[in-house]
Amino acid sequence: MSRSLRAVLFAGGASQRMGSDKALLRHANGDPWLVASVKLLRSVGLEVWVLSGHASHRDCLAGQSGVTVQAEPWAPAGPLQAFSCVLSEREDEAWLTLPVDMPGLRRSTLQSLLRHWRQAESQALVAEGDDRLQPLFGVYPCGAHNRCALDQELAQGRGRWFGWLERIPYSTFLCPDRDLINVNRPDDLAALMR
Repeated sequence: MSRSLRAVLFAGGASQRMGSDKALLRHANGDPWLVASVKLLRSVGLEVWVLSGHASHRDCLAGQSGVTVQAEPWAPAGPLQAFSCVLSEREDEAWLTLPVDMPGLRRSTLQSLLRHWRQAESQALVAEGDDRLQPLFGVYPCGAHNRCALDQELAQGRGRWFGWLERIPYSTFLCPDRDLINVNRPDDLAALMR
């Protein structure tokens, strides 16, 4: 049986290194990054959950079909804590995860990752590029084992995504580096605009 797949977009961070809300920066297509990311995920048929406590994000996405904006029940504490809001113990579900600050991701790369994951749905599939993992772009199956491993990582006070990965089965998917550019600071943004 094929797992049902939804997408979760991480947009709840404080953007301290950028100095302004990254989700509202303008994408090359003219949309805010938040809207561009949602449109990309919807273009491959995925229902999208946006994890963000920013009221401006809810306003920005008001009326968008197939989109749920869920506030985290605490101050932003990192993506793994946020993901704990949606990862269930159900063995028939999975989540594609994506950070809002990866504006170079192309639809073709997203489709390739999804096709690759469908070949082994019980295992997480993590994007890799430039000789390092980009774990916030990946597909993560729900289920008792993965949920328990996430809870253990959070309970030990670390809350590190890489710490969780050490506890669950996963494989990697090589992506073009330009798709995985992660923009955190003004100089990253300037380099992207060149």
